Amino acid sequence: MQRTTPMLGVLNVLMEGQRRSESGSARKVDALFDKMHAKSRKDTGTAGLTLSDEDADLLESLRYLLHCWAETPNLSGVGWRSAKDMVEARISNLLTVRRLQAEHPAIRSEPIERPIFVLGLPRTATTLAQHIIAGSDSARAPFLWEMYYLGLEPSPEERARRIRATQKRLDMTLLLSKSWTSIHPTNAEWPEEDYWLKFHATFHTTVAPLPGYLDWYRNSYDRDTDFRFVRDALQVLQHGRPRRRWVLKHPGNIFNLDSILRVFPDAQIVLTHRDPNTVMSSLCSMVESLYSIHLKRGAVDPKEIGRTWLRELAAGMEQCRQVRAAAGQPGRFIDVKYHRLTGSPHSAVPELFRQLDLPWGPDDEARLEEQLTRTGQGGGRDGVRRHEHSLLGYGLDPSEVDDAFGSDYMRIAAG
Repeated sequence: MQRTTPMLGVLNVLMEGQRRSESGSARKVDALFDKMHAKSRKDTGTAGLTLSDEDADLLESLRYLLHCWAETPNLSGVGWRSAKDMVEARISNLLTVRRLQAEHPAIRSEPIERPIFVLGLPRTATTLAQHIIAGSDSARAPFLWEMYYLGLEPSPEERARRIRATQKRLDMTLLLSKSWTSIHPTNAEWPEEDYWLKFHATFHTTVAPLPGYLDWYRNSYDRDTDFRFVRDALQVLQHGRPRRRWVLKHPGNIFNLDSILRVFPDAQIVLTHRDPNTVMSSLCSMVESLYSIHLKRGAVDPKEIGRTWLRELAAGMEQCRQVRAAAGQPGRFIDVKYHRLTGSPHSAVPELFRQLDLPWGPDDEARLEEQLTRTGQGGGRDGVRRHEHSLLGYGLDPSEVDDAFGSDYMRIAAG
């Protein structure tokens, strides 16, 4: 049972009328999208900017995403507000990057060299791995506030304003869910997932069960498009600043390894592994928490969550393994076991840095403990509660999970 707060019920009541008035028909959704697009054009100073055909198609794909949200059964008022925020942020990012590229043509020449992508099943310490690697003086990850407000280096005052605005968004999530701090500790000034730079993702459906979206994403959408935009966004964030190796992470990238390798041909891939039984219970708990925020009270079906995400994650990991095998170049891929990274970090991390060709010294050793504490692995000294979860309640049996992932992967994940 996920714990929400009284504030969620109050906000849902206040926002329900707006949800009904804006999402009651396809025509209303289209009108809302056009209004959002026009506002973003004005806010980003791109009213006269001509977009490429690919970007025009991207905008239409975001229109489709908004329609999927509108058609989600039992969507709450807060859920509809979240949908609008998701789509608006991505429209704004697209227009902002295109404006900056037009104003500063040299941005397109910024080399994104040997980026590091951390991926694996959800809840396998991808966050911890990214934070540790990005702590190196030779590497860096995009901060959450930077992905909300893409741009060149701002003034100190503007930087502080953007950080405050981003943190305010995060604090609202914490007001709605009592469990989110233990599920995914985060902060506006911490590294975050490249999810926030992508227009579309399998993991959009961890927020709400968007009808038809996964089939469209798998079969009709060119996922390379998202990673070309990730590259463009990194070029913006790098322009005029020290060049260091980028560290990107998102568990959903197990579905997109082929796109990563095409767009970033010199990327190194860190693959994290953990027992899929623990992965499934933790991921299902996370999805239930997100659904509880975005759907009406009583509309969340934990057993459906279990069935859906066992199918999706097992298929995604198998796809990832096939792409890896076809790619060859074994040195590009580094396997990291969850229990070794979290249980023996002072031996596992220096070895990981060596494999990534990153320097390791006393400063890195000193920063390691901070990273462990930040991500909830440092013995709870930061006051972060442990995320408690179990397969019970999601209609899954351990043997069913074992069969879905297969004996080969279960051996890889063991330990």
